[in-house]
Amino acid sequence: MTALRRTMTAGLLAATLAVGTLAHATPESDLATAENSYAALEYASALSAAEAVLAQSHLSHDVLARATRVSALSHAALGHTDQAKQQFIVMLEYDPDFKVDAKLGPRFSEPFSEARGYWQAQGRKGGMDVQVVATYGQPGDLRVTARDPLGIVKRISTGYRWAPKRDYTTAEVEPNGKSVEVSANPEGSTRLEYWVRAIDAKGNAVFETGTPDAPQINVVPEPARSGATAQEKKKSFFTNPAVLAVGGALIAGAAVGMYFAFRPTDYHTPSVARGVLGASCGGARCD
Repeated sequence: MTALRRTMTAGLLAATLAVGTLAHATPESDLATAENSYAALEYASALSAAEAVLAQSHLSHDVLARATRVSALSHAALGHTDQAKQQFIVMLEYDPDFKVDAKLGPRFSEPFSEARGYWQAQGRKGGMDVQVVATYGQPGDLRVTARDPLGIVKRISTGYRWAPKRDYTTAEVEPNGKSVEVSANPEGSTRLEYWVRAIDAKGNAVFETGTPDAPQINVVPEPARSGATAQEKKKSFFTNPAVLAVGGALIAGAAVGMYFAFRPTDYHTPSVARGVLGASCGGARCD
């Protein structure tokens, strides 16, 4: 009985540890394991961990792209040429600017070159375009177009809010150039915060613009007021160039008139008439 009890206890302990490990495992932690294994040249372990990440759902674009990169590089390192090529093709949809270091050698460069040739034949890169159409006080749109030659994207998921509101209004539409209606902004709110995800069948973010924690921001300017206040009208009247010109002319004319009205006149000595008592003509009396 004692041996049986010990066996059962050990089994329960192992199960508890396993459940605890699974409960604390996250896509990010699994991805860290994959990347660390690859850096340590443990390619088989790296591939296993990367595939464990890719088997999960609702991955962010960053986690999805990094796990695919580890998977592609690990396949190449192990000599799995076809699998490496396929993963490189998918990787180039997630990240069209991705490149393989030429120093890694033919095992890596050859499947990557074939993957890049595939995309050159497509004539376009994968990606997503998001256009915001919004006017102050009017309903608007988020216009989304996904470029998805591989057909991975299944739907577009969006969320928006007018700051300072905290909750997002969310919606999902088809990926073929659909628009998501945005309600008119509340009075006084001019900042539209939004995020857009192009997601696959498992809810992973194939393409991503903004996130709920770090949304994109679009400012909708408030239109200028059409009517001036009484103070502004008074100010504009007295600062009008025509008013200033007329006022200056009136002031100048008044100054000239006052000058002529009040200037002193020249003094003239009165003439002395002949025969006036007390008048003299030199030393003799004037006749």
